[in-house]
Amino acid sequence: MPEAARGEVFKGATVVDGTGAERYRADVRIADGLIAEIGTGLHGPSTVDADGLVLAPGFIDMHAHSDLALLLEPEHPAKVTQGVTCEVLGQDGLSYAPVDDTTLPALRRQLAGWNGDPADFDWDWHDVAGYLDRIDRTRPAVNACYLVPHGSLRMLATGWQNRAPTPAELDRMREELAKGLLDGAVGMSSGLSYTPGMYADTAELVELCTVVAAYGGFHAPHQRSYGRGALEGYA
Repeated sequence: MPEAARGEVFKGATVVDGTGAERYRADVRIADGLIAEIGTGLHGPSTVDADGLVLAPGFIDMHAHSDLALLLEPEHPAKVTQGVTCEVLGQDGLSYAPVDDTTLPALRRQLAGWNGDPADFDWDWHDVAGYLDRIDRTRPAVNACYLVPHGSLRMLATGWQNRAPTPAELDRMREELAKGLLDGAVGMSSGLSYTPGMYADTAELVELCTVVAAYGGFHAPHQRSYGRGALEGYA
């Protein structure tokens, strides 16, 4: 093997490989940014003494609010330095796709406390496909998965009204959700403590989760209350 291709070797690490197997001691070679070899007695042009340290391929942050951070600071040191290699975005039923020209400005104001609201940012998408394409073009340091936000669906269909959707509005929510899942989303989130998602009843969520299940996705709900109704929200 050419010396340049042999890569850096982490010596004597405790390896947790993510397969569910028991941790074990090994040397790990990294070449061209990839795990190239795991074994014992490995050598390379440079080595790192990993004795007493745990080495893992990365961690998934299952609940992240990095929807804009990945685009504004692609190096993403806040997560990379913690070993995070994948984040699940679109949480709590509120994010930036799908949107239209009415809902996007309102979402920007609503989410400014979570994500900021940069004045000179180029909002060049409306649907899930466009948002995921923007992430791909930005090439952030971590991978990302996206959940279609239930609150954003509700904004498109019913606005911010505290009522059940009409059959036509529910159909639109189903259609937008299915499109988002086809575009690459991995499921749906709901924020049952935040407007307008808090106005949804169980029947509405069941209808939408039927769509999610049909596409092999999952539902990530936020409970309905932090306060007096918290126990009921968990039930």
